[in-house]
Amino acid sequence: MISQQQLVLERTQLLQQASAYFSQQQDVVGVFVAGSIPNGSADAYSDIDLRVVATPTGQERLVSEKFDIPVLWGNWLFNEWRSGTQHCVSHFRPFLKIDVFYWNVETLEPSPSLRFAADILFDRTGQVQELLNRSALLTFPTPETTEVSRVISKALACAHEALRKAKRGELFYAQSLIESLRSYIIQMEDWLRSFEPVTVADFKIEHRISDRLRAVLISSYAPLEAITLESVTIELSKVLSEQIPELHSRFDLRRSLENDTYAVELVTKQLVG
Repeated sequence: MISQQQLVLERTQLLQQASAYFSQQQDVVGVFVAGSIPNGSADAYSDIDLRVVATPTGQERLVSEKFDIPVLWGNWLFNEWRSGTQHCVSHFRPFLKIDVFYWNVETLEPSPSLRFAADILFDRTGQVQELLNRSALLTFPTPETTEVSRVISKALACAHEALRKAKRGELFYAQSLIESLRSYIIQMEDWLRSFEPVTVADFKIEHRISDRLRAVLISSYAPLEAITLESVTIELSKVLSEQIPELHSRFDLRRSLENDTYAVELVTKQLVG
C-alpha cells in the first residue's frame, strides 16, 4: 500500500528533478509552479502544475522534445496529450502526475489565470516575476454574448438529445449527454453568480455552486435506466428554465427567449410522448 506521506515525499522529489533539469537548459528563462501546491490547498493526490518559460527557439525545441523530457526524471510511466498543444501531462511511479506547459517568453501576456499564488523555481531575467505581478492586477472578463448564447444552445441540445437517446434505449449515450448538460448548467451558474475566484481552490465545483444546484446535481447521478434518465433530464432542465430567462435579462443575446422557453418546455412539460 502506497501511503499519502510517501506520495507527498516522492512528489517533492519529482519536482526537484524537473527543476534541476530545466535549470540546466540555457534556453529556459524561468520556471514556476502554479495550482494547488503554491496556493496551500494541495493534498497527497494533487498533481504538479509546472510552467516553463523559454526563448522562442527554446520553446520550439522543448515542445518537440516534450514526450522525451519527462523520461529523464526517473520513475516515468506514460504521457498523455492533445494534438497540436504546447504542453504534456506525464504520469510517474508510484502515483504521481505532472502537467508541464512550455511558453514563449516573447509572446507571453499577463492573464487573470496567473494571478494566483505561484512558486518561482528560478527566473534568470526577472520576466517571470514581472508577468506574475502584472497578472495579479487582472480580473476575469465578462463573457462574450456569443459564448453565452453558444452555451445556452449546447445545454438545450444536450437536454433534447439525452431525452431522445433515453427514449430510444441508447442509455450510455444518454448518460454522457447528461454529464455534458451538468457542465453547461454549472457554467451558466458561474455567470449568474458573477463567479470570481480568489484562490485556485475556488474552482472546485463543490466550492462554487449554490446549495440548491448541488442538491439537484447529486440527485442527477442515476442508474442506467431509461425512465430514470428521462426523469433526471427533466429535473436538470427545470434548472435551465430558471437560468435561461435570467441570462436573457443580463446579456444582449440577440436570440429569441420565446424559442428558448419552448425548447426547454419540450422537456420540462414532457410534451414529447
